Amino acid sequence: MRRASSLRPVSEACMFAQLLLPLCFQAVTPINAVATTPPAAEPDHHLVKVIVKDARTLDKLLALDLDLAACNALEIPAREVEVIAEDSDIDKIKAAGLDYTVAVRNLEDTIGKELSKFKFPNDLTPAVGQGGMGGHYTWVQIVAHLDKFAKDHPAICTTKVSIGKSIEGRDLWMVKISDNVNKDELEPEVLYDALHHAREPVSCTTTLVFMDWLLSNYGKDTVATYIVNNRECYFVPCVNPDGYEYNRRNSPNGGGMWRKNRRNNGGGVYGVDLNRNWTTGWTAPNGGNSTNPSSSTYRGTSPLSEPEIAAFEAFITTRKFVIGNSCHTSGELLLYPWGYKNGPPPNHSEYQTINARALAKNPAMVVGPASTTLYIAAGTALDHYHVAHGMYGYTPELGTSSEGGFWPNPTNQVRISNRQQHMFQQFAVLAGANVTVDKSALSEGPGGNNNGKVDPGETGLLRITLANNGAAASLTPVTASLKSLSSGVTITKGTHNFGTIAKFASANNNASPLSLKVDQNYKAAFARVELSIAYETIVDKVTIDLPFAEPVLLVGSDFEKDLGFRRSTADTATTGKFERAVPQRTVYQSRDYQPGADHSPTGTMCWVTEARAGNSVGNYDVDNGKTSLLSPIMDLRHVALPALSIWLYYSESVVGDPFTVELSKDGGSSWTEIYRRGNHTSGWEQIEVNLPGTMTNEMRFRFNAQDTVSASLVEACVDDLEVKGIVTPASLTLLGGAHRGSTARFAYHGAPGAVAVPLLSGGAANVKVPGIGTLLLDPNTLFVLSATAYGTARRLTIDEPIPNDPGLIGLQLHWQQLLVSGATLTLGNSQSFKIQ
Repeated sequence: MRRASSLRPVSEACMFAQLLLPLCFQAVTPINAVATTPPAAEPDHHLVKVIVKDARTLDKLLALDLDLAACNALEIPAREVEVIAEDSDIDKIKAAGLDYTVAVRNLEDTIGKELSKFKFPNDLTPAVGQGGMGGHYTWVQIVAHLDKFAKDHPAICTTKVSIGKSIEGRDLWMVKISDNVNKDELEPEVLYDALHHAREPVSCTTTLVFMDWLLSNYGKDTVATYIVNNRECYFVPCVNPDGYEYNRRNSPNGGGMWRKNRRNNGGGVYGVDLNRNWTTGWTAPNGGNSTNPSSSTYRGTSPLSEPEIAAFEAFITTRKFVIGNSCHTSGELLLYPWGYKNGPPPNHSEYQTINARALAKNPAMVVGPASTTLYIAAGTALDHYHVAHGMYGYTPELGTSSEGGFWPNPTNQVRISNRQQHMFQQFAVLAGANVTVDKSALSEGPGGNNNGKVDPGETGLLRITLANNGAAASLTPVTASLKSLSSGVTITKGTHNFGTIAKFASANNNASPLSLKVDQNYKAAFARVELSIAYETIVDKVTIDLPFAEPVLLVGSDFEKDLGFRRSTADTATTGKFERAVPQRTVYQSRDYQPGADHSPTGTMCWVTEARAGNSVGNYDVDNGKTSLLSPIMDLRHVALPALSIWLYYSESVVGDPFTVELSKDGGSSWTEIYRRGNHTSGWEQIEVNLPGTMTNEMRFRFNAQDTVSASLVEACVDDLEVKGIVTPASLTLLGGAHRGSTARFAYHGAPGAVAVPLLSGGAANVKVPGIGTLLLDPNTLFVLSATAYGTARRLTIDEPIPNDPGLIGLQLHWQQLLVSGATLTLGNSQSFKIQ
């Protein structure tokens, strides 16, 4: 799936200057008799962080009726709540005895000065990060984007339609994107809105980027084309144009902290919080909005009292939206009901299915019910979408405080909007049926030798479970067709009709499995097949590797011995560098940030980001850079369907500094990321990753912990590493870095009752031995080492200490197994290393 394309370059705006010229005057002249309120002398606002350790403290904070900006789930139950506070609000916090710090004083001035360092053109359609208000788009530029979308893509994008007017008379513009865009087809409908709150411009930017991606990639990208052809997407990118324009007039460089609309409440007090003006939960007894017109969460005189929300509600009632994405900033959270009361809705499991797929490429995003993940909020869009209109209602809170909060700089505007595109795409995809392979299992068919696996010459039975992850049943029956991609594997029964699959349900073919036949001379340990899943107008093709036997443990380490793992010499962190040691416990906000023990039941050591605890949790965590743990180079060419498993303990106090695992196939010259985690583990967690592509003799793993994106507490521990896969008898796997004084671990694979005879040589060769295999060692320097019996096992592990002798440096050694099983002798693969 591609990342979102950038919006059009600034220069293209000139092409449409004549068309859009009248809109330019919105910046200086009211449109449609807009009754603007004059800029007032706004009080300074400060960013205050309040530590909330329990429900009682949170209730005390909520009772102060403050402007709560975001909540970082530092540790449950402790949280850090960000407050946009005036001087009088700080006095309230202090008087309440709450634990707080003033993180930034005078936000408007601070943000404006920071953004004024950048230069921003006033063109109508600039690229992301180049808008006219601190890099953010002005309202005029938002409208210009909508006009340009319709002009460039008239077949799939409507011209903008006003669904109503704001309290000052500005239009609430709506655009629809779909094939046959001017027809109302029976396709799942999805709603995207932004800028309920006037100080959250990235919510709109991210929405515009998604719109541009859909339009620009239609006919080019399969996902974009599928969405446009099979969904009706409706966009209202600015729900609060008056408040947004008010911020521009007061803070033209960005940084305005006005949140509400511009309702004149009398007495010089303005504004209703539009995301507290929806009907559902408006009068909830749990708080979550305010009856005080001066409050930033003032709910209005009645539900739908504000023309913006009344018009929006009238529009929604004409549609049948399945998913509603009401976008906000900030906090890097994905919120769903309930907001006005504690806990999740009855269909919580359905939300969880959507959540998992929406956040598959952004796992660092914290997800949960708004009331428990953030705080009680009543009269909100997400609850109303869910209750009144039967939608799956979502509010993403995009970006983090470290990325600029409400007003990120141009670089972070791009980063944030791009990071969320997969989520926006999945909301559209999951509004209808979305059928994927959940499980597949190959078993021995009739006529086999009953050994529990599919051998050459036998038939295999393939049982498949399909899952519909979408919020609608498939409109047609789902059929699966099987095709062999492996020479020597023939499909004998290749199709199955699963029938229609209900939303969030699954179906299987256990009673009528597909089947395949393996040729007598087939050598590989698995069959590669292509499964085509067809339903509605969709045909999804999935490649599946079907193992003829279960993957097994090849080699591993509990890190009690030195097997050649090393910290990278390219580390940039000043503290918290990886070391093999016994971790010492550190605690912050009731959580063990560094555990007091490793994971191994019988061991004490693991690789940890500086084991000592120090005087505080922040003394020796990862700071000011990155630290990396490198595995020794491994030869895995003999392994089919390899996988890496580790036990990970990871702590990260602020979203933004992920733990990553990378794979190299050339000894470390180039790397590919295979795992990423941005939120902390719940204790020790096992992580398993399938290794992609073809294995080489220069495989290497790199484990990274970093404190580079945001100032945070970061600790990581890695333990009990294993490499798994499928190998043939007589194989040999080596784990070790060949450092003098370290240990080399050899894992021999054979059969119960057999004997492993290790062979050692100073050189390589390729000598065919009839009936036995190929001798890969130089026979002139060949040594036959002591044999070891397998007994009842299929795997033997032998550790060989490498002497700490300088005279051995540069010595190249080669090993191979001769497997003796009764009268049968078999030579396996070889392994080698050069002593360092």
